[in-house]
Amino acid sequence: MTLKSKKVKLSFGFKKSGRLTSAFLLCAAFFLSDCSRTKPNLEECSDAQIHISKLIANDETMEKGVQALMLRSILKPETSEAIIRSCVENKSLLQVQCELSKEKFGDLQDCKKLAPKRAEESEEG
Repeated sequence: MTLKSKKVKLSFGFKKSGRLTSAFLLCAAFFLSDCSRTKPNLEECSDAQIHISKLIANDETMEKGVQALMLRSILKPETSEAIIRSCVENKSLLQVQCELSKEKFGDLQDCKKLAPKRAEESEEG
């Protein structure tokens, strides 16, 4: 092996760079924190709220009067805000993802089993 070929080999190796290391660690931390996230964020809860509203509006099995009442209720700005805030605080990320995957309003019941266990429930049970 000649000196020249050794230089070429070294030039393709990884150099220790503070910036590269920092960027890698930042990306790794973001990736790992996102994977271990268990709570939905505001955007996910807002999307779920819109999706559930669409499911109610498209439900052909529901009486029209009940359907209209539910939609009026959940689409009021103050009610909608409260529902989204409650979602962020009380639902699990898996529950919200489940809700977003459903195609019928009646199927949303399946997602309730993915709700986080509350401290008072686990003490009683």
